[in-house]
Amino acid sequence: MAAVTWYRVPGASEIPLGDGTMASGRWDKGPNRIVLAGESELHGDLVRHEMLHALLNTHGHPRSAFVGRCGGTVVCIATCLAEGGPAPPPDSNARIVGPEALAISVDVTPLSPSVAVNGGNITMVVTATNQATRPVIVQLPPSGDSGPPVSFSYSIENESGGQSYDMRADAVEVTRFAPFESKQFIFDFHVTDTPRTRYELSAGTFVFKGAYGDMWASNSPTITIRPVRAASALSDSRIRTDCWNSGLVQAPPNVRCS
Repeated sequence: MAAVTWYRVPGASEIPLGDGTMASGRWDKGPNRIVLAGESELHGDLVRHEMLHALLNTHGHPRSAFVGRCGGTVVCIATCLAEGGPAPPPDSNARIVGPEALAISVDVTPLSPSVAVNGGNITMVVTATNQATRPVIVQLPPSGDSGPPVSFSYSIENESGGQSYDMRADAVEVTRFAPFESKQFIFDFHVTDTPRTRYELSAGTFVFKGAYGDMWASNSPTITIRPVRAASALSDSRIRTDCWNSGLVQAPPNVRCS
C-alpha cells in the first residue's frame, strides 16, 4: 500500500466514477491512487474496500475476496455484490441452527482512546464463532421489513443515551459457518468533539455491546474516551493534497488544490 497515493475531496458526499456514476470512493489503476469523498474519509469499511481494489489490482469485485476472505472487513453491497456473481452453493452437510448456537464476543481497540492514541481511531470487532464440529447455516430472525435480516449489530451506550446500528445479511455467506469458523465485522469510530455520524464518538464513558442475529455478546467492554480536540483521520503524510482536481472532480469554492 506504500505505493498508493491518497486524495480526498473536502465537503463532498460522492465523487464520479469513470462511467459517470457516483460513489463515496474510488481506486484508479493507472496512477494507483485512492480518492475519497470528504464525508466518507472516516468510513473504515469503505476505505478498506478501496484498499482491497489496490491490493488485488482490479476494478472488479471478485466475490471470493470482497465477500469471502474480506467479508466484515470491507463493505460489499449493491453493485459490489452484483458484480461479484452468485454465491457458492451451501455445504450439503450443514445443519440449520439459530444464532444462539454461536459464541458472540466483542473487542475494542484501543482501551483508552483519544486523538493522541492511534490518530483518534477506535475499532470495535464483533465476532461470531461456530463451536460445533460440523458446518452450520444460521437462520437469522426476520428483519420485520422488506430487507434482509440483521447480522452483526452494535449498541454503544452511556448515561445520556448512545447509538446503535445493524448490518444486514446482504450476502448469504455471512450465515454460513465451517466447523469452528469465526466471522467478524469491524465497526470503526473516530474521536471528535462534535459527532455528526455513526462513525464518530465524543468524550465520555461508554459500554460497547455487540450482537449477531440479535444474540448479544456476554462481554461488553466499558471504554472511557478522553476529551480532546478533534483531528483528521487522514492526517498521514502520505496524503498529498486535501482535494483532487484532475478535471473529473471540481474543487469546492475557496479550497486550493496542490
